[in-house]
This record gives sequence, C-alpha cells and structure tokens, in this order.
Amino acid sequence: STAKLEGLTEGRAEGRAEGRAEGRAEGRAEGRAEGIAEGRAKGLAEGRAEAILATARNLKSMGFPTEDISRATGLTIEDILNILR
Repeated sequence: STAKLEGLTEGRAEGRAEGRAEGRAEGRAEGRAEGIAEGRAKGLAEGRAEAILATARNLKSMGFPTEDISRATGLTIEDILNILR
C-alpha cells in the first residue's frame, strides 16, 4: 500500500539522517581526541628538549668539558657549541 511505501521511504530517510549525524559526531570526537593526544605528545617532547638544553648549560657553567656534556645529554658537540653561544 501507499502508506506502507511512504512509511518505508520516510524511515529510510530518517535512518540515513541519523547515521550521518552520528558519523559526524564520532568524527569530531575522534578528531578532538587525536588533537589532544598530539598536543600532549608535542608538549612533552618540547619539555624534554628544553630540560636537556638546560642541563647542558648547567654542566658547562660548572666547568664540564663539552665532550662530557655530549655524553651526558646525548647532544652533539656542534649542538652544544651552538646553544652556548
């Protein structure tokens, strides 16, 4: 019957609309979570790098040779000379 066909058509349209809305919401939530995780990872990496540089500066101010600072921090001698300029 026509009413039944109209009901099916309407139901399918509603289902598609709900599916799209749910998909968008899930996509936004995933995007937010990924952005937060990436931001945290970047912040931690920057913090670690800054701590290594501070350690290199402190060791140099304490009179440690550049080679020892390189071994202690993992920085290259060239990097150490650049940050101490």
